[in-house]
Amino acid sequence: MNPTTISRWTDADRSGDLAAMRACLAPDVHLISPLTDGFSFRGPDEVIAVFEAAFVLLDDIVIHRVTGADRDWVLHGRNRLGAQNLEEIQWLRLDEAGLISEITLFIRPMPAAVLLLGRIGPELAARGVLRPVARGASGAARPLGWIVRGVEKFLMPRLR
Repeated sequence: MNPTTISRWTDADRSGDLAAMRACLAPDVHLISPLTDGFSFRGPDEVIAVFEAAFVLLDDIVIHRVTGADRDWVLHGRNRLGAQNLEEIQWLRLDEAGLISEITLFIRPMPAAVLLLGRIGPELAARGVLRPVARGASGAARPLGWIVRGVEKFLMPRLR
């Protein structure tokens, strides 16, 4: 049986209900970026801004599986970023009060992660979570995205 917080979080994530997601977060929540070790996000305002930015970019959000025990829970979901399929793992850690105190995100496949990196910077800058220069950092990732998508689309099928 899922703790109440995990059930509420999962339902809110599926529907994009940011207010309900926020209610599941501890005051000192920490989100670890799936895209860089360069920074993380702290506090409900920053964490919700990350999900708000992601919801602008992602379509067809589906959570397929929830598993865990005690304070550690994992959500496995799929969605789309433009034409690219994106698979996501959210590792959620609960505090003593049963609220989410830590979120570690994992994204695959690599082309989707790079594409997200190339698009999310402006969304985060618009929400005040990152400085406006984040737009340029995201733009710098776009050529890498083209390369990675090209390798996946044209080279990888020929390797089997």
